[in-house]
Amino acid sequence: MPEVLERPTIALHGITSVAGRYVIGEQKTLPGINLFACRLRMIGSDNMRITAPVIPQLSEQVTTSFNSFGTLTGRVSRQFDDGFEISIEHDAGGRESLNARITSFSDKIWTAETDRRAAQRIMPSNPRTVIARPDNWSQPCLIVDYSISGAAVSAAFQPEVGEIVTVGQVTGEVVRQFDFGFAVRFFEPQNADHLEGLLEAPDEWREVMRRTFKAV
Repeated sequence: MPEVLERPTIALHGITSVAGRYVIGEQKTLPGINLFACRLRMIGSDNMRITAPVIPQLSEQVTTSFNSFGTLTGRVSRQFDDGFEISIEHDAGGRESLNARITSFSDKIWTAETDRRAAQRIMPSNPRTVIARPDNWSQPCLIVDYSISGAAVSAAFQPEVGEIVTVGQVTGEVVRQFDFGFAVRFFEPQNADHLEGLLEAPDEWREVMRRTFKAV
């Protein structure tokens, strides 16, 4: 019998600087409805884990897009308090192509050849937080990046330009909309040393999320 070669398995863990977007389901893509920003945490030959503002149901189809890894489609296999894991569905040659991209990305990390433009943005270590309106309405959101004067946010709604919102504990005004979210300008420039902590969700809110979404 001919020898059966085992397919190589490649995985890259602890990714913190790769931002992308994802679409839930197969319906028409609509910002704030099924199109959101996300942050990659792990990617392997057959699965990936992302931090995200909206957590789909188990087995629901999700299509992700990252500049370094292309467009990948799969099904939700696990849920976490800050995101979810996807089992990737490959077409012919797709697995080998993804392995090559993971290897190339890993080589760039080791040789410090990552995109310099990405280094200019401030990406929070805990991007999933909460956004609220003055009437005490609130829901999860994801901070794409931020500066002392504002933040780019993705959530399951698209507020109107001029609307007042609070991201974490910092209040500002929505000044722009884009395909996967919106931009908030803070009412006052923030202290760079303390801002990331102020953008985090309150401890009680995070505890509720931990109890709601447990790893399956």
